[in-house]
Amino acid sequence: MLLGKTKTVQWRITAIVLATFGITFAGAVLARLGGLATLWEWPPVPSSWFGVLCGVVGGTIVFFEMAIILRKRFRRMRLGRTRAWMRLHIWMGLVCLPVILIHAGFGYGGPLAATTMILFLLVTFSGVWGLVMQQWLPQKILADIPGETIASQIDRLGEYHADEAKRVITSLTTVPPEAEAAEPLISGPLKTELEAFRDDVLLPYLQEGRHSRSPLTASAEAERRFARLREAVPPEARDDLDRLQELANLRRRWDSQAQLYFWLHNWQLVHLPLSVAMTTLMILHAVRALKYW
Repeated sequence: MLLGKTKTVQWRITAIVLATFGITFAGAVLARLGGLATLWEWPPVPSSWFGVLCGVVGGTIVFFEMAIILRKRFRRMRLGRTRAWMRLHIWMGLVCLPVILIHAGFGYGGPLAATTMILFLLVTFSGVWGLVMQQWLPQKILADIPGETIASQIDRLGEYHADEAKRVITSLTTVPPEAEAAEPLISGPLKTELEAFRDDVLLPYLQEGRHSRSPLTASAEAERRFARLREAVPPEARDDLDRLQELANLRRRWDSQAQLYFWLHNWQLVHLPLSVAMTTLMILHAVRALKYW
């Protein structure tokens, strides 16, 4: 959404990739042209005035990038609009890539500098990956999961649907006490089979989803099993079987939604710790470099 709501997902992802490589390439070309004009030394040397300048600029950008953590922590203070912060975070992060590469002379240096550089590259590319996921996955969720729900409520809704499935099957295999002369719609071996299907296959799946290892996790196997039951039960019970299959299909869609939400949000579990580690090593690298500069 930071790249335009009216653009297609493919356009936004292409724009992100092109911007990443384009900004890096443009920065390297400008630095090379400055070297050809003898404005600074080329190839760049980290300890030269130009290398140090790039290091200071890159470090300043890194500190600004990390400030978004404080922005989220103190969001009630209204330190600017979140959308503006995110735009700056993205574009400044992309600009920082060529700046740091030029500062390092397109190399790695000693162990501390090399570790810092590797972490910096991982932070940058994990951020780009997360931005790509934010463009693609929301659209995929809307298109593929018409029954989308609140992710944190999936298991609770699964329990609710499991209770509904119990009531449906109970209505087929038993009769209420007030109907003493009536016979259940399903009895005998078919009743035993349906109750076993309920307890061993259907209810665990509705309650736990893919973690239950139920055969219903596979749509083709689920279709086969419900088709077999639908053929075995009386015609009057087939609408109830359709409802049970609908509940299973809904749980399958929610499992897909949970997986997509994992990829949509959990990249931050990689991006943020790497950012903190990289910033810490960057400070140590700067302090150590100043001692010998």
